[in-house]
Amino acid sequence: MSEESSVTSNRKLVLPGDLMETKSKPGKGIFRSEGRIHSSVVGYSNDKSGYINVNAIAGRYSPKVGDKIIAICVETGPSIWRMDIGASFNSTLHHSESSWKVPFGDTARFLAIGDAIWAEIFMVDAAGSHQISLKKDDSRKLYSGTIVKVNPTNVPRVIGKQGSMISLIRENTSTRIQIGQNGYIWIDGKGEDIALAQEAIETINREATSEGLTKKIEKLLEK
Repeated sequence: MSEESSVTSNRKLVLPGDLMETKSKPGKGIFRSEGRIHSSVVGYSNDKSGYINVNAIAGRYSPKVGDKIIAICVETGPSIWRMDIGASFNSTLHHSESSWKVPFGDTARFLAIGDAIWAEIFMVDAAGSHQISLKKDDSRKLYSGTIVKVNPTNVPRVIGKQGSMISLIRENTSTRIQIGQNGYIWIDGKGEDIALAQEAIETINREATSEGLTKKIEKLLEK
């Protein structure tokens, strides 16, 4: 049995509240009640490395401090930008969390509606509000290119084991690709190459739980 088939066969579709028969510790997508472990989401269970997880099939992105994400400007204010990151609420980027010297009321000159950035979540409060920063590591404004949206739970599938899947796409399309943990993916390159990379990523997102996906993507990229 191939590694991909083995991984697929080890998973089981579960519903919220389903009892998880396991001796492993609870991980993500799990809650404990009366000493027993249950699924908190609709998704596929994965019991390995001493932890039981349930990877949700669908759902909005849930921001966590330190996440690297792609954000799209949807509103400008006198000293802030409101950014779409695929979460339940738009995120805030304050001018002090950019490297730009932004005069009050002049934010749109630096980041206009529709512009995209590669940024990091640096604050999430108890009420669920969150803020992002352009001062972390390689954070920056993204120029040109195309943004593709996938289910956040499918990001690991797009990346592949040790980056194998995304490397396959990059090498066969000669594109630059930045993958946000929020499921927003930036692709840059020649028009036809971007289109092929986008098709491959959308195929992975649509068929993330199917067997033989790597071979299917390899065949698709032979175009």
